[in-house]
Amino acid sequence: MSAIHRMQPAVDTSNGCKGCNRSPVLSEERIEQLVQLAMAGKQADELASETVQQERFQRCMVCPSLQFGTTCKHCGCLVHIRTRLQASHCPAPAGSHWEL
Repeated sequence: MSAIHRMQPAVDTSNGCKGCNRSPVLSEERIEQLVQLAMAGKQADELASETVQQERFQRCMVCPSLQFGTTCKHCGCLVHIRTRLQASHCPAPAGSHWEL
C-alpha cells in the first residue's frame, strides 16, 4: 500500500466522488492547505487582485454548478484556488459567470 493511500482517512463510500471512494467534502483546514500549496511560488502578476478574487468567489458560491461548497462541476477545480489565479476563467458552458 502506498504512503498516499495510508494517509487517507476512512470514509463512507456511498457519498464518494465519481472518480474514487474518498469523500469530496473538505474541511476548512484542508482547503487552506490546498490553497497554500497551489499558491506557493506564484508571482504577484499570476494572481488576480483581492477585489477580483472576492467577486469571482462570491459568484461561484451562488452558482448552481457548485458542488460540495468547494468544487466546480464543469472542471472539477476547487473554486478557492481557481478564483485567485489571474489567467483563470469560469468554465460554465453557457458562458462565464465571472463577467462583470
